[in-house]
Amino acid sequence: MITRPDVAPATASANYVLPAKAPMQAPRTTGELVVVSPQRDLDSAFRRGGDVAKALGERFLAAAENHRVFLDELRSRLQALDAGIADATRAQIKGALQGVLDVFGWCDAAEADVSANARLAASGAEPIDVAALCDDVAQQHATPDRPIYVRGGTSAAWWGPAAALAEAVRQALAIVAERTQGAGARSLEVRETSDGVQIECAAAGEPGDGVETASVVRFRRAVGAIGAAVLPAAQGIGSAALVIALPKRQAVAR
Repeated sequence: MITRPDVAPATASANYVLPAKAPMQAPRTTGELVVVSPQRDLDSAFRRGGDVAKALGERFLAAAENHRVFLDELRSRLQALDAGIADATRAQIKGALQGVLDVFGWCDAAEADVSANARLAASGAEPIDVAALCDDVAQQHATPDRPIYVRGGTSAAWWGPAAALAEAVRQALAIVAERTQGAGARSLEVRETSDGVQIECAAAGEPGDGVETASVVRFRRAVGAIGAAVLPAAQGIGSAALVIALPKRQAVAR
């Protein structure tokens, strides 16, 4: 049975299946062949960890510098008020106090911003450069005869699980490749809309009748793991393209 991957939007819980508990394995005997799975690209994982630390460090360093500026402004205004309070009129004093309260308002806004980002980080979300992640995935899966082109980008990082997002992108590339019987180049386009960040995955080959149900299930499970939705591309549901619409979360300006 075959079906199309972009008929209905995926949800965070749709088609999600918990992994079955692995059965007990018998002791290995002498001469038994052991198949070792490929090792993870640890260098890539280490680089991404460094990127996350750098993004968080830059964000919180900027927040700390903002707080210092606000505190300096508050101290300056209070010192000016103290120096002129003896000769100031009631209206002048009230104006000076309002200026002090304005600075407190700036501090409140800065604190709310830092707290929101800290809560996201504490939940395990990472500030991700979506285009850079797509480029990493493309480099892992492109071949000389089947390149994967990445274009576009965002002005801010998207908060979420990097490994899960990479898996969703991989499954999207697999879906469009299957739809075109593996022919032609593929592409990933990252863009910002009023609704958030979108990743359009397309293939240059002629679209076939559909893809296997198992492939659709894997794709929807991967998309659901990041709470994203699947939308048709501008060419329509009959094309070899689809759009992953990432859930809108607070962004970290770069």
